[in-house]
Amino acid sequence: MKIPIPLLLSVCLLLPGCLDGVNDTVNPERELFDDNTFVNEDEHIKLTWTIDSVATIRLALEKQEGPNIDLYTMTEVNYEKYKQCAEGEQESFVYLADLSDPDTAAASLEATVASGTYVTVIDNTDCGEAQPPDQGGLFSSDENDRARVDYRITAQ
Repeated sequence: MKIPIPLLLSVCLLLPGCLDGVNDTVNPERELFDDNTFVNEDEHIKLTWTIDSVATIRLALEKQEGPNIDLYTMTEVNYEKYKQCAEGEQESFVYLADLSDPDTAAASLEATVASGTYVTVIDNTDCGEAQPPDQGGLFSSDENDRARVDYRITAQ
């Protein structure tokens, strides 16, 4: 029995996910970052990535130990404002809400962004919503409240 190709194509178009394999072959997912590391107290990790055309960005993060962290994705211009905030100055910065998650222990984010250069920040400073605990006192020292995080960023 021969099934006409137009009928087969019509049925495939009606079924969700039928052409996902084709899209993955034509436009494969590309890994930008994948790491498991520590973010020391009062420090941040800067991940700079560039895409040449509109792309779907997927960002997954899981805190494995330590305090909650802030996860921000922004343009390079806003990263300069973020740095001033992270250094203790009261500077405000703008971030992409769809690829950011302040005060988080885990995030699974996805957004379509225009071509350009972006910065994703994993923040363990007092700058954002999450702030490492302060145990410093008269008779005690402030320990390093570092956070261990596992993160992955892909583009498709």
